Amino acid sequence: MKLMVIDGNSIVNRAFYGVSQNLSTREGLPTNAIFGFLNILLKLLDEEDTDGLAVAFDMRAPTFRHRAYAQYKAQRKGMPEELAVQMPVLKEVLDAMNIRRCELEGWEADDLLGTMARINAAQGGDTVIVTGDKDSLQLIDAHTTVKLVTTRMGQTTTRNVTPEDFRSEYGFDPIHMIDLKALMGDSSDNYPGVKGVGEKTAMALIQLYQSIDCIYKKLPDIEAKPAALKKLTEGEADARTSYDLAAIRTDAPIEFAPEDNLRREPDNGRLYQLFVELEFSKLIDKYGLTAPQGEGAPQEPPEFECTCTSEWVETPERGQEL
Repeated sequence: MKLMVIDGNSIVNRAFYGVSQNLSTREGLPTNAIFGFLNILLKLLDEEDTDGLAVAFDMRAPTFRHRAYAQYKAQRKGMPEELAVQMPVLKEVLDAMNIRRCELEGWEADDLLGTMARINAAQGGDTVIVTGDKDSLQLIDAHTTVKLVTTRMGQTTTRNVTPEDFRSEYGFDPIHMIDLKALMGDSSDNYPGVKGVGEKTAMALIQLYQSIDCIYKKLPDIEAKPAALKKLTEGEADARTSYDLAAIRTDAPIEFAPEDNLRREPDNGRLYQLFVELEFSKLIDKYGLTAPQGEGAPQEPPEFECTCTSEWVETPERGQEL
């Protein structure tokens, strides 16, 4: 089967920073992240004809990476309150849409995405991972494509990255994205890499030697300047630590069967009522919902539609951490 799995935190952050933060209900609940997420989801479903669908989220609890390296993501600011109040409502909306939500304490959404893709591939299926985070490019293989989502100049754009696309752009296989990060580090996730080795040097080394194991096996007989050789030698421990932090795990202990995540029709009444409460009149039409009839039917949607304009901004590779 063809499965689409979505990095919920990555996409909701792009929605939050991409849609005017003045968008809210008459009662004052911010709704820009929910509204933006649902519009991006519509675009994704139009682009990909998939059998199954799931969304993975990070949790607040520290992960095994935090326990292994105390400074992991230590510089991250907390989630803005205006976004935090929207998260439980978004999850309620996804439940009403009958879309599987996956989250596991101690594990990141990336690990859950990787695990779902591995399980699906083992059964002969293909997976599209939707994210704005290039770290997930390491998961690309014959059965897994990464769809990168970006927001720029008022538009949401997507780009499917296949193994061939990746090799053409980077000059090595997707799995060695881990080795690249091990050398250059990651300022967003706050792990060091090899001190003094930047992206250009790291890229050249991985293109030549593919992996840090090969680099350290061949040291000092590799093609690099004396200064770089010295940095690599002194920074091996940091490179090894960074490799472990950069590697997305595909063995998260989740109960996942691809066939249990087939796309289903939404709970029309429940989703209709949520959209009424959120004042999403246009989305009621876009998602093909109808007003339930009879006793206990939800109230009619408001006669007006919010006309707030959208203001789009560039977002970081990864949004605010939960």
